[in-house]
Amino acid sequence: MIKTIYIENFKSIVDLRIELGSFNVLIGENGSGKSNIIEAIAFGAAASADKLDYEFLGSRGIRVTNPEFMYSAFSNEKKEKIIKLAFKIGDEDHYFTLINEINNGKKWIDKSKEDLKEMIKILHNVLDRLRKKAIENKTKGNKEKLKGDLNELENEIIKFENEISKIPGGIDKISFRSDISNYVIYSLEQSSLRKFEETNQIYPLGIKGEGLFQYIKELALNTKSKRVLDEIKNNLLLLDWYEDFELPENLMSNEFSLKIKDKYLNEKLQYFDQRSANEGFLFLLFYSTLFISKGTPTFFAIDNIDTSLNPKLCMQLTKNLAGLAKKHKKQVIVTTQNPAILDGLNLKDDNQRLFVVSRNAEGHTRVERINYNEKRTMKLSEVWTKGFIGGLPENF
Repeated sequence: MIKTIYIENFKSIVDLRIELGSFNVLIGENGSGKSNIIEAIAFGAAASADKLDYEFLGSRGIRVTNPEFMYSAFSNEKKEKIIKLAFKIGDEDHYFTLINEINNGKKWIDKSKEDLKEMIKILHNVLDRLRKKAIENKTKGNKEKLKGDLNELENEIIKFENEISKIPGGIDKISFRSDISNYVIYSLEQSSLRKFEETNQIYPLGIKGEGLFQYIKELALNTKSKRVLDEIKNNLLLLDWYEDFELPENLMSNEFSLKIKDKYLNEKLQYFDQRSANEGFLFLLFYSTLFISKGTPTFFAIDNIDTSLNPKLCMQLTKNLAGLAKKHKKQVIVTTQNPAILDGLNLKDDNQRLFVVSRNAEGHTRVERINYNEKRTMKLSEVWTKGFIGGLPENF
């Protein structure tokens, strides 16, 4: 699990550190920087995967824009055009130093990784040269010269190791970490969720909800996934009218659809498909599938998780998803503008964390964690809406 994230010089973020649990909720007024935080993490994930082109960044949920707008640009700041990101996973630190490629405005590079590659290249050249000298002296029978060459070789290795030690994370930094690299920001759209056709987005679920029914079909046709599918179905019982869903019979290989059962409908018309389903069902089905399935990322974000959901449903959904995150070893960051989401949090549990995102006097994004307070008697939704923890506009 990612313990700590450090972000420097990204959009509205100048210098920010956040310590995460397994289920993390970000609140704050519009434009405070909530989306910038989760996008910065996606930027680091792309660097970890060594895929920093605009096409990949967009598919991960980053609002890609011109390079000058990706760096923080405050009037009193004269910082170098570098974005720095760091992830602490267990006892390991993973650092990324990102700059825009001069000859390609739509390509970013990890400067620290490039520097490390260059150092490795130099080392190999030095070792090859010394190895040739050692072989030459061995052939000539010059033992003293051979001994000196080997000592020189050893000294060069020590010098290289010293240089590597100056880079945070050292050689481990260039290793691929799937828990970072597979990070995605989901921001659902009902038009994408209703699609029947096969999609070509990030497998198995796209950032707007694409591919949901394709993946549900895969789970339904795989006998080993029966428990997964049953758990997804049970999680949908939050909806009073819902009873069950199943795949239509004789679906073609390129057809993706569901038969959804409403317990109140006439027995002759018990089922309808996703084109007739309400938005709440579609969103809930997506979140249940995302949290429960093994094939989905272990670390991800959801922007505006409350979209299309009733306030009371938001409260219970938060409880359910926090439990599913713990059960299925998922780590999640969600943003919300709905106070009801907060009432589903249990701040006694250190794995569930609430953060207020705001801008300081200079406009820099900052984050404050709201801890459990046994003296607090009001619901968290009231604490927020009454202005006791911030995260609300103050200019009107």
